[in-house]
Amino acid sequence: MSVPANLKYTRDHFWIRQEGDRAVIGLTESGLEKLGMILYIELPEREAIVKQNEFIGSLETVDNEHDLHSPLSGKITAVNILLERASQLLNESPYDKGWLFAIQWSQASELEQLWDANSYQVESE
Repeated sequence: MSVPANLKYTRDHFWIRQEGDRAVIGLTESGLEKLGMILYIELPEREAIVKQNEFIGSLETVDNEHDLHSPLSGKITAVNILLERASQLLNESPYDKGWLFAIQWSQASELEQLWDANSYQVESE
């Protein structure tokens, strides 16, 4: 299982790549393995203002439907619309082409709550 050291992580299997006051967010390889085959994904609207832990979308697997909740508060600045047509990108390239959305974060304190790669590996095993 790949856990890139340059990213931050959440308990809900999101990875976060901070780029100044913006963050790119996706699902970890471990989280995707636990979910199984993803059939469909619904992502947040671009320009939406969201709060941490707020419902932002969902994904459907062979077994179930899962809600997605934002790991950070802020304004959605980009959405990976390719995933709506090619959800297999999530599993094929979770840390590159399979990103979900980008957010201009508004609460620096939320970034401090994120895990580093070592903490995520220990918690997700």
